[in-house]
Amino acid sequence: MPYKLSPIKFDKVGYIRDSVFSILRNAILDGKLEPGQRLVERNIAEQLKISRTPVREAIRKLEFEKLVTHIPRRGVVVSGFSREDIKEIQLMRIALEALSCSIAATKVKNNELEKLNSINNRMLKEYENGNIEKSIMMNKKFHEIICKAAESPHLYYFINTLRGYINSFTKLTYTKKGRIEEVLEEHKKIIEALRSHNSDEAYNAAKIHVGKTSEVYWKMAYSKDV
Repeated sequence: MPYKLSPIKFDKVGYIRDSVFSILRNAILDGKLEPGQRLVERNIAEQLKISRTPVREAIRKLEFEKLVTHIPRRGVVVSGFSREDIKEIQLMRIALEALSCSIAATKVKNNELEKLNSINNRMLKEYENGNIEKSIMMNKKFHEIICKAAESPHLYYFINTLRGYINSFTKLTYTKKGRIEEVLEEHKKIIEALRSHNSDEAYNAAKIHVGKTSEVYWKMAYSKDV
């Protein structure tokens, strides 16, 4: 049975490994490759019409991120996330996003503030029109603008890496009645803090916002088990 993978796109031979890694990583985080599913080098290589070497290298990178695990006599399988994994990732995201917002408050430009306002206004319209995925994508763009405004490449890298994990968790929170309105109000407080160039307020606004999202997810995903 073929894997649910996007077609490979690359312009140079040296980018094949990175392209394969991105394809496999996205497929895992989007749920197209499910926990426990085996990843067979030969089958992936045949499906993507490439040699097995870049597939092998990509799988090693996935192991480093703990997205796949090598099990004796079974091979490489998709790992999945435990509750402890999710809690750790959420705590890291809260800390890093708050830090990013705090730094951005000292550097943010007027055009970036206008973009944040525009995105926040459009998010609700898209949501009300039933375009949930588009609304989620715009929420990601909102946070990405702030992260870039901080002008901290290393911080951006770590947050971007975490964001891939987080996206697979937070989609659930959009199904909570009234949550989108809460998100937009939380975003407005972040924008206000950024506009006033107040690092402490920006830090606290981002911490509250991301922390609330994590809290909502946790209650919706596991409240029945508590």
